[in-house]
Amino acid sequence: MWGTSHGDRTLNGHEAALVRKSVGYLRDMITASIDLDEPYQTDVSLFNQLQPTQQLAVLHEVAFALLDSEVEILELTAVREATVYAIFKELNSLIEMEIDFAKSIKASLNPNLLSSTAFDLASIPPEFQTRALVEAAIHQANDSPEEWEDGNSERQEFDSPPIDSTSFECWSATIETLANRILWDRDFELESVFADHDPSQVSDIKAYLGINDDYFSTAAPDAYSDEFQRIDRELVELTRLGS
Repeated sequence: MWGTSHGDRTLNGHEAALVRKSVGYLRDMITASIDLDEPYQTDVSLFNQLQPTQQLAVLHEVAFALLDSEVEILELTAVREATVYAIFKELNSLIEMEIDFAKSIKASLNPNLLSSTAFDLASIPPEFQTRALVEAAIHQANDSPEEWEDGNSERQEFDSPPIDSTSFECWSATIETLANRILWDRDFELESVFADHDPSQVSDIKAYLGINDDYFSTAAPDAYSDEFQRIDRELVELTRLGS
């Protein structure tokens, strides 16, 4: 379970399937980077600062918290929230590859699939599946229970491009919307800012922004020898659930 900006919850349905897909991809990239001895770079600076074994360990920690209802809520730290953001940002890479591949083979979707009210991922060609999951997750967000909302009197409706859209900018904005349903803010991006400040001033700035004293200082977990094998195996099993 995770303390999200829309309540304490475990992801389910299309939202969980989307996160599971991205976690699996990120896990593949991290393990490949270890084999190649060449660090994998995401679009999240703080996540990139971690060693690959740390990346895998914190990915395991965060993924299970998001997807396993039996995992206790984790304390929100910069490293953990940066990892959540990295998971969502990797969806941009998956969609970009999908769009490029669909263009290269001149792929198109059957209009009957686009107009169908029933979501069946197996019926969607592979070059559209990440986009289909993003759209399905947005529809799920629009149908989410009232207690997941922010307490506003009016329910918020989220938009998504059609599955066959090739507008990367629109898909990126939609992914940010989904990330915002997990993350409260982007405080983890301030890590370098605080590092440059006089320590005597940092505490006051954190208090003003509502940041816990140990938010930035809590270290990432690490995976060593046989522990690495266990963590990697469990990540693989987790990402296969429901696939």
